[in-house]
Order: sequence, then structure tokens, then C-alpha cells
Amino acid sequence: MKNDKNFKKGKRLVKSVAQAKTVLNMLLQGSERQNLERGISGLIDKLKNPKLDLLLDKYPDLLQEYDLNELLSGIVEIKDANIQDVKTAGLISCLQLLLHFYAELRENPNPDDSRFDSLRYILNSITLSKFLNELLSIILSVVGETYYEKFQKKIQYLDFDLKNAKEMESDPELGEHIDLMVWFAFARLFLESVYTYFNNSQKNHKNNES
Repeated sequence: MKNDKNFKKGKRLVKSVAQAKTVLNMLLQGSERQNLERGISGLIDKLKNPKLDLLLDKYPDLLQEYDLNELLSGIVEIKDANIQDVKTAGLISCLQLLLHFYAELRENPNPDDSRFDSLRYILNSITLSKFLNELLSIILSVVGETYYEKFQKKIQYLDFDLKNAKEMESDPELGEHIDLMVWFAFARLFLESVYTYFNNSQKNHKNNES
């Protein structure tokens, strides 16, 4: 497969803080946020992996024992679990937490809230490109590369945004996995926006301290 599986710097959909704020405001409206949350649950269901379900349940305990970047790197061996399942559980947990933390902080933007530290801890534990590539690998394990290539051909000439993503849902050629692919498009927009917004805020904070 071509390099379109990899998210290079030039391929970013969200290129500014203003864009990030706009996308986040749209994605965290009631129904859109529910779609993101349901999409995570749908991905877990499609993976059909009971061991993954167990790891997700015990992830808070694992974080007491290991650093998050270790769990996401694939170097930690957990009894009765393979490394890929540990990484997958970590990515899904991070996505759930980022969605929860940002939504809560958006409603109550207190700079002293400890959830800001938790959110930044996640962002500092895995780069955006690695997060997206690892998440895409999980998606590919469900839909297969043939379907993904067909999907890529469909969107290669689109300025892929929320409007186009919604229109794709009614495409009959992509019906089998279109709900998962549209969710992935929204998840990508969400992640790019969170990283853009908070990484920029962190840089501004450091510059003000200088």
C-alpha cells in the first residue's frame, strides 16, 4: 500500500488553532460527541477480542504500575496478554479520556483543574502521528486493506471535512464498514484539533514564562 496509510506533517487536516477550536466546538455538540463515543464502543465490538475487554477494564490499575508511554510503546509485557492488545487498549483508553477531559474542561475551563495535567500527560506520552497511525492499524485489522484502498480512492479528491464525512455515510459501495470509516475521520479531526490546540497553548505558556 502507498504511504497514504501514514499521517505526514503535510497531510494535516487541522492547520491552525482557530480551525482546531471550530472543529472541537462542532464535534463536542451533544449528538456529535455521542457519535464519537458510540464509535469507540463500535470499534471495540468489531474487534471481537475478550482479552482486550479485560485489559480496558484493568487499564487504570496498569497506569499505577507503568508509565503511559511504556504501555503505548509495546515494550511492556502483561501476563496473559499480547503486546498489541496492550497497545490497543492504551490507544482506546487515551481516546476515551481525551474526549472526556476536553469536554469537561470546555464546560468548566479552570486552569487549576487537575484534568489539564492529565490531558497533557496523554499528549506528551504519544505523538499525534503515532496515535493516528496506530489507530489506523487497528481500523485496518477490522476493515482489511482492500476495503481501505477502495475508501481512499473515493476520498482522494475530496477536501475531507465534517460535511463530506457525513455524505459518505450514504455511499452504497462503502456500506460494509462506512460507519467505522466515518467515525475514524471524525476521530482524526478530533485528535488533530486537540493536539493543535493544547500544544500551541503549552508553547504560549512557556513563552510567557520566559
